[in-house]
Parts: sequence; C-alpha cells; structure tokens
Amino acid sequence: MVPWLWKGLIGIGLFALAHAAFSAAQHHSHARLTEEGGESLPADIVLQTLLAFAVTCYGVVHTAGEFKDRDATSELRSKTFDALRSRPSFYVFRRRDGRGLSQPSDTARSSNISASSSDILLKF
Repeated sequence: MVPWLWKGLIGIGLFALAHAAFSAAQHHSHARLTEEGGESLPADIVLQTLLAFAVTCYGVVHTAGEFKDRDATSELRSKTFDALRSRPSFYVFRRRDGRGLSQPSDTARSSNISASSSDILLKF
C-alpha cells in the first residue's frame, strides 16, 4: 500500500486516542459533579481507546519500513574482513615522531627556524 495511507491511519488513530482521552476526562468530571465516586469508565470509551491504540500501532509498524534481522550474520556475509575491522573512531592521524599530517618535516622546520632567527637578528 502507499505510504500516505499508513500515515493517515496513524493520524486517525491518534485523533481517536485524543477523543477517548477527552471523553474519559469529561466522564470523570461529570461523575465528580454528580458525586458518583466508584463508577468506572463506560465500555464504549474503553473499547474506543483499545481500538485506537491498535490502529495507531498497526500504522506505525507499516510506516517504519523493513525490519532488520536479529541475526547479524546475514549482513556480515557481504562484508570483507578489512571492512569488519574498520573502526573510524580509532583512526589516528599522528605519527610516532609527533608530527601530524600538516606539519613540515624536521629539515624544513630547522631551515625555517634558522631563517626566522636570522631575520630577528637583522631587525635588532
């Protein structure tokens, strides 16, 4: 069936649940005004609540789409060993010597330091 039908079913179910809640509140206030304390909800309000809840749940289940298997092996069969061991949260972009990806090498750094120190000496 079309997706808008399931969303419409959810809307109808939620509207019916809201109507049942309003009816229950109205019945409760009426029972309080007439001083009938021990009376329970009428059967039509209870039936409307249960039916609206079932319709809403049915619409939500069909709107959610395809469910995945609980068995993870069906998804893991198509992946390679390298893809299974890949954990992007553990990627480190720093080398053992402390240089990152964008830092220059030691020789370039030392020549930059000597050039900058000679510029400082010339300014004084």
